[in-house]
Amino acid sequence: MSSFCCGSAFAGDWVTLFDGKSLDGWKPSRDNTQFALSEGVIVGTSSSQTQFLQTVESYGDFELELEVKLHDTDLNSGIQIRTQLTRTGDNGKVRASVHGPQVDIGRSPGRSGHIFNQGNGAWITPKEDLIRNEAMVNGHWNKLRVLAKGPRIQTWINGKQVGDVTDSEAYAKYPSGVIALQVHGVKKSPEKARHVSFRSIRVRRLEKK
Repeated sequence: MSSFCCGSAFAGDWVTLFDGKSLDGWKPSRDNTQFALSEGVIVGTSSSQTQFLQTVESYGDFELELEVKLHDTDLNSGIQIRTQLTRTGDNGKVRASVHGPQVDIGRSPGRSGHIFNQGNGAWITPKEDLIRNEAMVNGHWNKLRVLAKGPRIQTWINGKQVGDVTDSEAYAKYPSGVIALQVHGVKKSPEKARHVSFRSIRVRRLEKK
């Protein structure tokens, strides 16, 4: 694992976000019922809409570790970071809307570990770096690590670095926000639900010296 550069930040203690026993500290977006605690893991079940399970607390600079398994390789998932939950329209009205950086999770080979701009229809990872990889092992538990420090976001899957993106514009819009688990919508509400599971989720904040 890489060390933090130049001694400009120090890490706080690891905090367990999910211990396998309860969903304390988490809440669903738009009161969806697509996430459940089952046999010590969080299971996300697909529906016709993309849904999220978000942390109650917000995070700016941090290191995040978790394990994820796609039970169905035709389902896309992701981990939201520094994410906002509402938008304010030109008329001043506030509406629910999940938007911000997302670490993509999908079948292998694919774009897992790259950074998508959820709710904004674009990739934060530059086009030239959007290289398909085989870091995810289909149908198995995979370890994801995310290091977000200032405008730089780095990702690792199973110990292999996949993403390393520095985007000052994205950071200006999303300097901090919630962490959220995503289960992507499947069109036409299929008869067979798709599933993704999460476990061993922990985070530690990075503080500037």
